[in-house]
Amino acid sequence: MNYSLVASGLLLWCAIVGHNGLAMVMDEKVVNASSSYSSYKDALGKAILFFEGQRSGKLPSKQRVHWRGDSALSDGNLQNLFDLADKFRGSYSASCPFYCSFSSYQDELLWAASWLYKASGEMKYLDYALSNQGWSHGVAEFSWDNKFIGAQTLLTKEFYNGKKELSKIKGDAESFICSLMPGSSSLQIKTTPGGLLFTRDNVNLQYVTSSTLVLMVFSNILKKNRIDGVQCGSVHFSRSQIKAFAKSQVDYILGKNPMNMSYMVGFGRKYPQQLHHRGSSIPSIRDHPAKVGCNEGQSNYLNSPNPNPNIHVGAIVGGPDSNDHFNDARSDFSHNEPAIYINAAFVGSVASLLGKNK
Repeated sequence: MNYSLVASGLLLWCAIVGHNGLAMVMDEKVVNASSSYSSYKDALGKAILFFEGQRSGKLPSKQRVHWRGDSALSDGNLQNLFDLADKFRGSYSASCPFYCSFSSYQDELLWAASWLYKASGEMKYLDYALSNQGWSHGVAEFSWDNKFIGAQTLLTKEFYNGKKELSKIKGDAESFICSLMPGSSSLQIKTTPGGLLFTRDNVNLQYVTSSTLVLMVFSNILKKNRIDGVQCGSVHFSRSQIKAFAKSQVDYILGKNPMNMSYMVGFGRKYPQQLHHRGSSIPSIRDHPAKVGCNEGQSNYLNSPNPNPNIHVGAIVGGPDSNDHFNDARSDFSHNEPAIYINAAFVGSVASLLGKNK
């Protein structure tokens, strides 16, 4: 799985969703927000800054994350890649179950066809989606593995643009909304006592940010087409209810939660201090030019009780457990590790909120 491509796709979607919101970025310093759950402008700037801390290779002169240095400068050398492949032979299945794709390939193909049609306008891509819409089915998550709802949402736009043959896919997209909204008769994803969507106890915020993005996009689709909302069995959810629930998830991440803390590093007065991130937890080469061996790295940094020496501003961690509790421990990667696919979706949701309030 190429996570950079997944994040790039999400960021492209975010740019489309956010409209003017993405242009409203603040100065990227670590500040104490007076209202940590409402400072969307500050949160957007920091969420974008996070990606600069994830860069490798030769860094640009305008790099703002100064603890990050040049790295992996020879990784693209063809001879090195050949030697690596020859020395470490293996198969795709060897990555299972850690990075296995349980949703198979159909979601990726529908997702790709949907984007290619949007980008090019070539009917062959829409025809591909139409002829293979039997692959589509109702889902309750949007992730690097399962992209069905991403394709379904894009194609729902085409349904409202007159492609009525996509009614099945539109229905599948609506079933996703119904699987998330509290009070729905077909609820699949429950919330914590504090109101956070909880899909599973392993980097749960990846599912929260991606689901929130879909809710934002879908409510905007409904508004544009003057559709009041979505019917979930006997319960009707208006587009304003859908967007309000999405906003509540953003606010939870930024500090409106039982722990009274932000799950974005560097945002608000209280945020994770022991990020499970090697570059953040080990001193910069500028401060510690000597080599750090594996044993030293584990004993002095991974297991250190101290806060990380480098504040990875904008990083959103895996988040709290099902009872809204968060253990700020570097060793707990399931809850304290950031990921590009968490931030990528979050950018779109916050940009959408900013665009609304401009």
